[in-house]
Amino acid sequence: MTANLVLGEITALGDTIVTLLSFLILMALIKKFAWQPLMKILTDREEMIHANIDKAASARENAEKKHAEVDAQLIEVRTTASDILNRAQAEGNEIQKEIIKEAKEDALRIKQVTQKELELERKQALEGLRAEIGVISVEIAEKILGKEINHADQQTLIEAFIEGLDD
Repeated sequence: MTANLVLGEITALGDTIVTLLSFLILMALIKKFAWQPLMKILTDREEMIHANIDKAASARENAEKKHAEVDAQLIEVRTTASDILNRAQAEGNEIQKEIIKEAKEDALRIKQVTQKELELERKQALEGLRAEIGVISVEIAEKILGKEINHADQQTLIEAFIEGLDD
């Protein structure tokens, strides 16, 4: 019985050595044919992920720069629009003041012309009245006095009558 036991021990040791040797060969084959390609795939994937992260960071920086540029342009456009609006309002106010000034000047000019025309018409009316009154007064005086009045007497009577009208 002891011989069987020793033989079993050798077999178990032989099986262990064969198993260990098979395992080492299998590991070497896996390392050569599976582990290196798997590690290459993982390394490539890692590099791709880092490249994508870098691209995303770069794209984010570009987007932030573009956003800052757009904000600056928007502020500039708003400022320009505000300046244009302020200038337009100032020009409108100036034009309005100029139109009002011209209208006042026109109204004053029209008033002065009208006053001159009225004064001229008044003088012409007075001259016409003087002439008519002179003729009427001479006729009345002739009828009252019963004689004809000469030109010098007529002028004296007219002057006296007109002076009485002015009072």
